[in-house]
Amino acid sequence: MPVTDYFAILGVPASSEIDRARLDAQYRSLQAQWHPDRFVTASEAERRQALQQASLINDAYQMLKQPLRRAEHLLELKDTDAAVHQARKLEPAFLLHQLEQREELERLGQRRDQAAFARLRRDTETELQLQWRDFAATVQQQDWCSARLSLQKLQFLHKLQEELDHLEDRWLDTLDN
Repeated sequence: MPVTDYFAILGVPASSEIDRARLDAQYRSLQAQWHPDRFVTASEAERRQALQQASLINDAYQMLKQPLRRAEHLLELKDTDAAVHQARKLEPAFLLHQLEQREELERLGQRRDQAAFARLRRDTETELQLQWRDFAATVQQQDWCSARLSLQKLQFLHKLQEELDHLEDRWLDTLDN
């Protein structure tokens, strides 16, 4: 079954980098065109089509506005040998570093070290930026195996960033109580 191309639906280039203003403008324009309220007096089939189009446009926008989801979708569209590429494994050094960062995060949760927390957050953001550049470069080169590995690293780093956000929220919650 072919994958729905959300880039084509919104009329933006299929790329890891996207012009957010253009994406937003395309989304608003298409939503205005297909908004179900414009089809109130139309036939049942036309109302159903408008609702389906509006839903599809919304799904496309939600996918493409988030960099990690956009990257996943891009590989879904472009990487025709995904099964072969997924057999490649991340480097042990990267995985060990991720394990060390998770252990540091756990220690931070126990001792509430603001300076160490800020350092880990800054390091994670830097790693995310570097990894995103690597992903974009591999996509540009159409090196789908490397792009898939880079995406896996981005997923690890994004998860760490989410865990940092949760820890910070817990700390803020304890200050409010």
